[in-house]
Amino acid sequence: MAVAPAPRPAIWAVITVFHPDGVPPLLARLAPQVDRIVVVDDGSGPASADVLDRIRTLEHEVIALPENSGIGTALNVGMRHARASGAEMILTFDQDSEVSSTYVAELVSAHRAAAAEGFPAGPVVPEYFADVAQASASGGSSTLLASHAIQSGMLIPVHVLDVVGDMDEDLFIDLVDTDFELRCREAGVPCIVSRGSRLEHSLGARYRVRGPLGAVLPALTLSTPFRYYYRARNRVIVNRRHRHARARLIREGVADRVYFLIALALAEPRRTMWAILRRGAQDGRAGRDGRMPADLAARAAAVTWRAERQPE
Repeated sequence: MAVAPAPRPAIWAVITVFHPDGVPPLLARLAPQVDRIVVVDDGSGPASADVLDRIRTLEHEVIALPENSGIGTALNVGMRHARASGAEMILTFDQDSEVSSTYVAELVSAHRAAAAEGFPAGPVVPEYFADVAQASASGGSSTLLASHAIQSGMLIPVHVLDVVGDMDEDLFIDLVDTDFELRCREAGVPCIVSRGSRLEHSLGARYRVRGPLGAVLPALTLSTPFRYYYRARNRVIVNRRHRHARARLIREGVADRVYFLIALALAEPRRTMWAILRRGAQDGRAGRDGRMPADLAARAAAVTWRAERQPE
């Protein structure tokens, strides 16, 4: 007698938004693939009230945080709500992500395949995040381990949160997903990859710089200036916290330093960007986390880039 396939677990999607331009297209593509969607607005305020109301009319749940609290807090609020409502698996997304019509089924299938091999799989991520590969090494005959797992598009079985805990809210933003991935590996429920799956995502603003004699150099991705504080600070915190991954984190730290040098070279005023990076590193060494200092945030808001922003 044929064995009936296992029923699909109850899957909720948690989508974080901040000053959304409109209803994210992700919702329409994702809705048929999950049981419920909860949108967490991270303190956009009255300016986004109309958009959030439109999302509610689509019968999705909306949680509006009173102030900007960081990606860790926004995700945790949504995931706690999903768990309390009966979710067995939770998908996390940023507002700029896009998925295929088979995306969720692909990730669930990868998790089941790993379980069938007896592999203690934790979260599942697509093999490609935009054009960034997230696979590292084989964890079994067909199981790929993830490296540099990004939280947008991540499928998290609820039991993993029981073992590992929530996202670290004190990191606020940047490397929150790296810390979570490494904690999963330490706890024996490593992130795995869904082979061939892809998540489309905007990777940030692209800029071009004029070189010698007016030559146009390759496009660069630059973040909002305040993000460099969190990146510099959290790099120190995460590297200290996960010493077992020292070789990997050293490589990532070197890449970050190159990234910081580019930002420093293109920032105006440069001394302000230097102050942002220096304060981030100092606070990381001192173990200070949470929101960046208000005075530094105000200075960061005045930084511009000596580069031409490219149309999206």
